[in-house]
Amino acid sequence: MSREVPVPVANEGDVQSLPPADAKALTEPFDSSLSFEVDISLPEDLTVAGGIIDQINQLKATVKVALVRRLMTQLQTEQIQTILECGLREIGDRHRRGIAPTQNTRLLLKKDYSYQDRGLSDPNQYYVYLRRRKPKLDRYIGTLFYVPQGCTLDYFLDAEGRLVFNPPHNVFQLQDCKNPAVKQLVRLLYLEPPPPDYTFDKQQNDTPDIHLHVEYLDLKTHQPIAKQVYPFPLCMHEGGRLDRYRWDVTPLTLKPIAVLHDPSDCTSVVPSTAEKLVASSHTQADPTLSLSSQAVARLSEFQPPPIAARSSQAAIKPPFNRAPTGPPPVRRVLELPATKWLTFALSNSSDTDVILKRMRLWVTWSKKAMPQSPWELIQEGTTHTLMNAHFKRRILRFSSDRSAMAFENSLPVLVRWFHDLSLAVSQSPNQRQYSAAQLQLAHSLFVEMSLPQTDPVAVLKHLFGVDFSKTLPDRR
Repeated sequence: MSREVPVPVANEGDVQSLPPADAKALTEPFDSSLSFEVDISLPEDLTVAGGIIDQINQLKATVKVALVRRLMTQLQTEQIQTILECGLREIGDRHRRGIAPTQNTRLLLKKDYSYQDRGLSDPNQYYVYLRRRKPKLDRYIGTLFYVPQGCTLDYFLDAEGRLVFNPPHNVFQLQDCKNPAVKQLVRLLYLEPPPPDYTFDKQQNDTPDIHLHVEYLDLKTHQPIAKQVYPFPLCMHEGGRLDRYRWDVTPLTLKPIAVLHDPSDCTSVVPSTAEKLVASSHTQADPTLSLSSQAVARLSEFQPPPIAARSSQAAIKPPFNRAPTGPPPVRRVLELPATKWLTFALSNSSDTDVILKRMRLWVTWSKKAMPQSPWELIQEGTTHTLMNAHFKRRILRFSSDRSAMAFENSLPVLVRWFHDLSLAVSQSPNQRQYSAAQLQLAHSLFVEMSLPQTDPVAVLKHLFGVDFSKTLPDRR
């Protein structure tokens, strides 16, 4: 949808109210020869200063004005006159276009500061918020990639309110968790905000019209293949094109690539971790990516001709992708010895109903938000066991007659389970299937389970909202 404002005809009353110079700029026809003279006066090596100009664009308006004033003292009179004429034409264009609508909201990124307690130098993930301007209010929207080793995102808001990601910290390799042979190279371009008139109130459950613009790169040459626009945060949900549960994400740093005369000269990928990527792996691209004829022609200069497609579901495949040779990777499961259940006492035995109600709520959440790995509640007499139905792993066990809660896995594993559950609910594409109180609880759990937890009693307090103690011995 175009956001350009229709150009109205200049009103005679408005023109008369302007200063003579501005009125002249509004009414006189534009002289294209003058624009040509201005353009040819620019230095030919202006592109060399592109990085500096990008930094200037991030400055505040008052700083830009001060910088222009300072630079004008170093220019000749003719050059200053040219700048004034360009400024008058810009004023005239803005009067003809009208005043652009003001954004009621703006995009905002927040770091997950739990990385500091993990001993990392960069956040594992960044939260996307919408900030309402008047009155000020922040609304959580979703989360970008989860990077286990941490990553740096460099970004700024442009004049249109888009949250633009700066290179070289915006390129990521995505590797399929179940099929490591499938990889993608993705560059984050920018997040596009909702329309200017969009606003929100507390506990509003609609889906703002926010879009993530990305660019797919060739795994070998790192040349652009295709650009895609995805609704955010739906694209990060389960089943989305950038599904956080499907892809293992690694940040990459791409150095500027000159003309490659040798196809093997692809040393510009510098992994952010100590491990180097295997350069010889030829992988299958995302089957739904569409390539332009220019992109295919450009890539054919560096790659051999395509081979036969191996999947009937593949729509269009880049010519450089080949199926991996050799036997498929073998995934080994380590059988760990059974650990002793850690048992904690419920401080008030009358809170038993609260415990069971909360456990049933988690089962309902998991079936809605994580249908690929739902939970179930199994009752054996007075003992209720919360279990992962897919992996058959016991999460929590509650004994109502003893008013005791127990878990056999380590505390980090327990925290991770509830972190993933609360995240799936918070980013569910169908928010209307949860009440406002449930969404608030899920967000609160997500925040708490994202922080490093060392006290099991405190974790149980966060999970159930009631008090526990360590005084109860294990009587099994």
